[in-house]
Amino acid sequence: MSTGRLIAAYIFGSVGRGQADALSDLDILAVVENNLGKVAELDVIKLVPLQFASLKPSISWYGAARVAEMFQNGELFAWHLSRETVSLFDPNKFLQTLGTPAPYKECLADVRSFRAILSGIPPQVQQSAVNAAYEAGLVYVCLRNIAMAASWELCEAPDFSRYSVFNLSGLRKCPISVEEFDAAMHCRMASQRGLQPPHTATVSYILGIYSRLDPWLDELEELLLRKENGRQYAQNAV
Repeated sequence: MSTGRLIAAYIFGSVGRGQADALSDLDILAVVENNLGKVAELDVIKLVPLQFASLKPSISWYGAARVAEMFQNGELFAWHLSRETVSLFDPNKFLQTLGTPAPYKECLADVRSFRAILSGIPPQVQQSAVNAAYEAGLVYVCLRNIAMAASWELCEAPDFSRYSVFNLSGLRKCPISVEEFDAAMHCRMASQRGLQPPHTATVSYILGIYSRLDPWLDELEELLLRKENGRQYAQNAV
């Protein structure tokens, strides 16, 4: 028996952006009253319009206070929600009451955090090839999160799309192909959905991608650092 109270529910992700395709899940944010727990998943799923009923729902549960905190802190997910949600249930205009999120200030820190995870992948697959498909999927996760963070500085607006890594400006194009990126993405989806991963998920594939990505990510990090230092200099000069 659920004890929670649903405050609001929204679609976000590719469906919220109007970019859904055959690979898309239905990402749903369920906002519940603090300290009361979740509501029944069915109570959220039944809010989904028929046009999206064929998509696999993936519900993210948040207390109202945590969502408000993300907006106050300027966290990247708050900007995602602010820009790209479709309301399913929102009787009190919950997100609207939070206003515009504070500026996102953790771009460089988040890029470095996901780079640290990425750097651990080559030793893992060299130690054991058994988990090559899982590690290939992790390449996708890290690279996509790096790109979404960097888009704050390197795009006209934050880019949460699947291929944001190919839309960054101010540095050379990402050195892996769309096909290689898609293979990593399919590895991730295979591990999440219990499907057969692509045959390309090999140790040599992962090491080859990493060898090209690492120097490019050095360039990306240096560019973000210059932008951050320039902003600090300008603030100190005022």
